[in-house]
Amino acid sequence: MSIKPGQDHTGIRVLVVDDDEDARALIELVVLYAGARVITASSAPDAIEAVADVDVVVTDYSMPGYTGLWLLEQVRERTPDIPVIMLTGYADYLGKHLTQAPFARVLRKPVDPQQVCDTIAEVVGSA
Repeated sequence: MSIKPGQDHTGIRVLVVDDDEDARALIELVVLYAGARVITASSAPDAIEAVADVDVVVTDYSMPGYTGLWLLEQVRERTPDIPVIMLTGYADYLGKHLTQAPFARVLRKPVDPQQVCDTIAEVVGSA
């Protein structure tokens, strides 16, 4: 399944997690425009309740109190088949640390909106 802006992808449920309201709203709008259903959370702990109801998680790495890596571990414990996509501005700094974690993909911020849609399609299609 391919997500392209303007196409109907109502079957894909995406959880967007980011403490930055603007970043979260941008990803939410892009994914909604692509036709998917979106649930948002402003922190990793807030996201836990919604994990069972989605097909893919798109999360920031650096959030107050908890990281995207912590969220990944929680998702793996609860629903190991749900892919988790990491968005981070720290890709250079955390390089090896992130590549060793079992994220479905790691995308560098600022991220191209089409890249987010394409990546969601890739990981949901392969899940």
